[in-house]
Amino acid sequence: MLMKMKKYSSLAALLVDYRKHNKLSQFDIAAMLDVDKRTVIRWENNMSWIKPEKEKLFVEKLDIPFQVIRNLNSETPISTYFDIGKRTYSLTGISIKASNASWYKSDLTVDTDRIHLISNDTDIEFAQDIQKMNNNPKPLKPNLIKSASQILPDLNLVLHDQSGFYAGHITVLPLKYESYMKLRDGKISEGELALSDLTNNFTTKPLVFYYYSLYADSLDNTSYMMNRLLLHFKQKKYKDYIFAGITYNQRRIKIDLFREMGLKVIWEKPIEEGATENMSFLEGNLDMFLFGKMS
Repeated sequence: MLMKMKKYSSLAALLVDYRKHNKLSQFDIAAMLDVDKRTVIRWENNMSWIKPEKEKLFVEKLDIPFQVIRNLNSETPISTYFDIGKRTYSLTGISIKASNASWYKSDLTVDTDRIHLISNDTDIEFAQDIQKMNNNPKPLKPNLIKSASQILPDLNLVLHDQSGFYAGHITVLPLKYESYMKLRDGKISEGELALSDLTNNFTTKPLVFYYYSLYADSLDNTSYMMNRLLLHFKQKKYKDYIFAGITYNQRRIKIDLFREMGLKVIWEKPIEEGATENMSFLEGNLDMFLFGKMS
């Protein structure tokens, strides 16, 4: 299973492609980064480097991972493979994943201290930015993410890179079964969910864990996020639960991964009327994958 990325050996090439992908002019980039157009032209022609104090703006305003900027903003750049649309990078070009999802459960104890609970508005904004990148037409209300993180802290997390910038996150909602079925049947959208649709009662059956978003900017960081997710279910050993959510088909790798973990595609349809991009609703649980049997 391979991630398709483009190799960049200079920040100039990346900046040009970024503008084209996002349909931005040099004036637009200049305004976003608080520089003049001539500076952008010099950057795009490899005539000057970005000043260190501007690197942070590239991350915050252009949403490019800091490691990508750091690798390319140098007289001796480190070639980096990057997917602008998915905001994922690799140093090897082809991020090799196991032929099945078992790679992710090979050692669930591998962890990092760069993960913490979603706890403030900036954390929530990062999760919402990823959904915008996925072209989610009706994202969750921010207060649902905040409440879910209080009810289910183990599964509402953000990950930072070594420089402190956002590099990944996971958002899972504990939903009432009745609310979940409305989502599953297409009667409501994620954006129509309310606080009253969440539950903190983990004795009712079936339990519903609805994954809203799961993202990381590299294979290593993906493994940290997946380890936290899988370890939670392995330790809790829930009886009679549903793990489900919507995944966008530009994230086909994630759809295939979840299918290998035991989820099934319930439906697939355009993200909105007339759109060419699809979204898939997946449902199942992780027992067979984690324990080799259903609970």
